[in-house]
Amino acid sequence: MTNMELGVSTLLWYDEERLEPHLPLLAAADIRHIELRHLPHHLNYADKDAIKRLAMALQEHSVAVYSLHVPDQFITDMAGLDEGVRKAAVAEVKRIAMALTKVGGRILVTHAGGVVNDEADRPRQFAAGQESLAELAGFCRDIGLLVAVENSLPTTARVGDTVAEVVRFVEGLGAENIGYCLDTSHANLSEDAVSALGLVRHKLMALHISDNDGQSDQHALPFDGNVDWPAFMIALKATGYQDVFMLEVRATQQPWLILQEARARFDQLMTMYEAG
Repeated sequence: MTNMELGVSTLLWYDEERLEPHLPLLAAADIRHIELRHLPHHLNYADKDAIKRLAMALQEHSVAVYSLHVPDQFITDMAGLDEGVRKAAVAEVKRIAMALTKVGGRILVTHAGGVVNDEADRPRQFAAGQESLAELAGFCRDIGLLVAVENSLPTTARVGDTVAEVVRFVEGLGAENIGYCLDTSHANLSEDAVSALGLVRHKLMALHISDNDGQSDQHALPFDGNVDWPAFMIALKATGYQDVFMLEVRATQQPWLILQEARARFDQLMTMYEAG
């Protein structure tokens, strides 16, 4: 019997300025874990009072922060070729990481880097990203956080746009508190989610679960695309992963309806997991 529990990324409320009013919806759907996504709106990491208010609201509704996704601009800058901008981005993400600990989070999710405009620059961007993540990993280790590197969206050339490159990136760092976040939607656009899972199974720390049609990153609920969910759940069970099953879906209808459907589909997926 698995101990895995359902979580939802606050991507579901990406257009909302504040997260607190939506927490009762999570409690009503019996979803107790979130990944913070829309910063600084969903976590104003520079405002101590705002951090306290969010922590209190989370406690009131029995919702726990499992992880936080680093803002895209900082991910890009941490692997950029402007050294001053790179260092400033690392410093800012350290502030975010510290705020994450104040709301009970465990994992900082990031990417190896941003868009590669010229393939000749990929090696240098790769190296800059590694330098940034090495420093960030040391900081996160000291404050009790894990760092999970996610496979990037492959529709545009990016550092880490294949799972194999992400593995090379992470293994090159050799830090004990750095592992992987597998995004099933991103994997489905360039390879298949089951094969991708096999590459990161040894240090899988987090999941971004969503579906698509193999053509674009739709962030749809499982079974609304063509990911092979029975095969994926069997492969996931084989990894021994028992942590949060984090859905990262968009608000294509009213969020409360999506949360209800998310719970039903999670139950279906767990049946597949157990059968494996």
